[in-house]
Amino acid sequence: MKMRHFGVFVLILTVVFLSGCDKKQNQSTISVLGAGTVLVQPDMVQMSISLSKVAPTTKAAQEEVSKMVRQALKVLKDADIEDKNINTASLTFHSEYEYTNRRILVGQRAEQRITFSIEDISNDEKISGIIDQLIQINGIELNYINFSVKDTTEYFIRSRELAFQKAEEKAKQYAELSKLKMVKVLSISEEGTQQIMPMNTMMNNMRASFDEVKLAGGSSTVVPMGELEITTRVFVVFGLE
Repeated sequence: MKMRHFGVFVLILTVVFLSGCDKKQNQSTISVLGAGTVLVQPDMVQMSISLSKVAPTTKAAQEEVSKMVRQALKVLKDADIEDKNINTASLTFHSEYEYTNRRILVGQRAEQRITFSIEDISNDEKISGIIDQLIQINGIELNYINFSVKDTTEYFIRSRELAFQKAEEKAKQYAELSKLKMVKVLSISEEGTQQIMPMNTMMNNMRASFDEVKLAGGSSTVVPMGELEITTRVFVVFGLE
């Protein structure tokens, strides 16, 4: 008798559980994507320069590059850039060839790539001054110049708020069109990673000589800073009734 009652009890629980599952599965939902963007004035810049020379021997090439590096470091020190913000990204040595009908050895190339960052920039005058000094070094190349924001915390907070508001606006409109009512948020997730995207003024992953960056006919380099886009995208699921 006890076993029979226990079996009936388990059966009742199973029926109740299945009924709850069916109710949840039949609930109407709406899924929307919201994007929030905040425009920000950059306050720091990262730059990368390359210094290279070709000489008959590797030692001679490296000695020439070392002279160029000392010149570049003096420019950066005079601009009050701290040692912690200056790094050697790479140092390479390789044979240099010229190709005509056959491969001809020209010499040995030494190349050193240096990256550095400038903080607390309020305009492009400091950047222009540094570039104007660096281009005095013959053979120097600019790899990239990236504007960014040192502390993005408050901007991402705002972009998340905007992203959720956009998602909520979409959901309300679709709910009204469906003659339904929004009840609550069932889930929120960010789509992909948070991004910091320059609008139109950042040169990224490009190799160009400083002479090409210099304004033709002008006395100093012009480097527009522009604004940055800080964007967050969220995927939100709302329950409807």
